[in-house]
Amino acid sequence: MKKRLTSATAAACIALAGMAAPTSAEVPVTINAGAGYWFFDHEVFGLEPEDVGTPYIGIEYALNDNWAADFLFADDETDFEDTGIDTDVTTWQLGLKHYFGSGYRRFLPFVGFGAGEIEFEADQFDTVETTLNAGGGIRYLFGERISVSVESRAIYSVDENDTDILVTAGLNFWLGDTGRGAEADTMAVAEADSDGDGVADSRDLCPNTPAGSRVDADGCELPVVQVASIKLLVNFAFDSAVVQEKYFADLGELAQFLNRFQDLDVDVEGHTDSTGPDDYNQGLSQRRAQAVVDLLVNEHGIARSRLQAKGYGESRPVASNDTEEGRAQNRRVMATLEVEYEE
Repeated sequence: MKKRLTSATAAACIALAGMAAPTSAEVPVTINAGAGYWFFDHEVFGLEPEDVGTPYIGIEYALNDNWAADFLFADDETDFEDTGIDTDVTTWQLGLKHYFGSGYRRFLPFVGFGAGEIEFEADQFDTVETTLNAGGGIRYLFGERISVSVESRAIYSVDENDTDILVTAGLNFWLGDTGRGAEADTMAVAEADSDGDGVADSRDLCPNTPAGSRVDADGCELPVVQVASIKLLVNFAFDSAVVQEKYFADLGELAQFLNRFQDLDVDVEGHTDSTGPDDYNQGLSQRRAQAVVDLLVNEHGIARSRLQAKGYGESRPVASNDTEEGRAQNRRVMATLEVEYEE
């Protein structure tokens, strides 16, 4: 009878191997191994075996995200109560498992059912019985490949009308595609992200943020950043440091900007054309910049400490000094401001 059980086990393994014939380096198979414990409600020729622990191995072939073909093999020794007769207890079970839920989850409850055989082999006898099995359990995933599972399975002997219970706990190793390429074995498991903000639910302190929101490392919505800017350009008459009235409105707008953003300081840049000596033009550019600063302070109340007049003479032209039009553009004072702020 032992030969019969071994042959059946080998046939089942070959069948599963054929189903899982790999077309790449990874196949949708889970290898299971661990320890179990028999709770017997069984009589063999009027003798009742003692409850006993047993190692087990198993293999699962994933049919889809929820269903898997399952094979289990367990073999160990026990004795019959009050007799001292030792017996080898061997079982193989083939069936299906159904996992509840979809997508990646840490906890995966499941149920299973199937059929197989159980053998009690002693020196005095050897019996093989046909069985049906049903049960359930839960699997906990540590990563994309490693998990542990606990399962309780009722194994009913069709031949003897007895039902034994096999409880198992073991380690599971997934050989299939993790869906994340060659680096998947060393990367953390991708966790659920219900609101799609890029922060896993287990770390998201602000769930249900609106789609497209900018969030911080805790998944909480960041303030919307806006950019405000202003540019001042004041042109001057030849050899003059007097601000013309037509630029007063522009200076008022700059003052409003500075009053809105109180932490901003401003460099007010003065320039000249190339007419005249360099030293004279340097002083003229400084006076032009200072004239704009004085208007902002005296007419609009901007703190002088926030304004700095800087003369650059003729060193930074924006147009050619060979023409009157170009020289007019170079006789100028400029200030450019840009600031980011949160709504």
